[in-house]
Amino acid sequence: MKGNTARLFSTTLLTVALTGTGVAAGAVEVQHHVGGTVAPGDQTELANSLVGPLRIAAGPGGATYVTQNFAGLLSSVGGDGVVTNLVERPNIEVGGVTTHGPDTYFTESVGGPGETRPLVANVSVLRNGAVTVLADLAAFETANNFDAKSEYGLQNTPQSCLDQLPPPIAPYAGPHGGEVYSHPYATALDPTGHTLFVADAGANAIFAVDLATGAVRFISLIGPVPTVLTAADAAEFGLPACTIGKTYNSEPVPTDIEVGKDGYLYVSSLPGVPEGEMAGSVLKIDPATGNGASVIVGLHTPTGLAFDDKGNLFIAELMANRISVVPAGTTKAVLFTQAVLPADVEVDGNGLLATTNVLPAPDAPPNGMLVRYGLVYGG
Repeated sequence: MKGNTARLFSTTLLTVALTGTGVAAGAVEVQHHVGGTVAPGDQTELANSLVGPLRIAAGPGGATYVTQNFAGLLSSVGGDGVVTNLVERPNIEVGGVTTHGPDTYFTESVGGPGETRPLVANVSVLRNGAVTVLADLAAFETANNFDAKSEYGLQNTPQSCLDQLPPPIAPYAGPHGGEVYSHPYATALDPTGHTLFVADAGANAIFAVDLATGAVRFISLIGPVPTVLTAADAAEFGLPACTIGKTYNSEPVPTDIEVGKDGYLYVSSLPGVPEGEMAGSVLKIDPATGNGASVIVGLHTPTGLAFDDKGNLFIAELMANRISVVPAGTTKAVLFTQAVLPADVEVDGNGLLATTNVLPAPDAPPNGMLVRYGLVYGG
């Protein structure tokens, strides 16, 4: 998370999640498509009392690996519901978990703009009970800062209006490029098992890590998300009236990444503040060229993606309190099930795994949950 001064115009997922406003999902029929329908079956609670369970992965032996981001924990949840902490990193965010055979890859991050702690952003592996750092994304971002020339903030706004911005937020509300910041948030393995793709919510970019050498390669930069400011936006963020009607380019914040059967990368992205309730999207990116485009739009804070073997794409829409599905062969997300604050989804051999209730209520202890929904397919 960025510093307090930058909070209103921050781009990290945690800031968006913690300052967002939940929106109740309306009833939507499951969409029919060629090949049938998919609907939720029985719901089973596998674990509770988790602390910010923002990422999950299907693990070996029927276990589910869960990152408790707010507690600096990488945990496994067995079929019997027993939670075992595998990695403990006090005061460091643990996220981005992916499993491959006996190896478990995850990300570690701390620091950033406005922080007094030095920037740390690693891709690490848990192997034979020991943790090894594979790649230093903080060093890679510091050396390159790929979005330094991106056009964020207010666009085509007269200087006389920019001069009226409150000093604490002027650097973030006014026109600016991306700062040096890496927050590796989600990971996905390529089919060969040689490369780990990383969605970096601080760098606003997609990277690839060679698992044999640890070398980091730039894949793609996610473009700004334009929002036309309203009077309500101006009032909420303390902006002068002259900004109403102006375009504000939010940073894009990639939140999850999956490799499709077609070999392309599918990346969920949501705008930083101002959020825009339906401004989230899923992008399709060619990992060989970095070229891509939005293929699913109109999402509200999409934070987790998962394909089933039929090509249906499930999407956790955090602040909308729902899990959606994009039926195979379509580009429209429809309701799969309502869920309280779902952060991530994953398909395993027994159904759809999801973390829910991931943000604690004020003055309440954390009670993040891991649940499984059965998948019921129709003709």
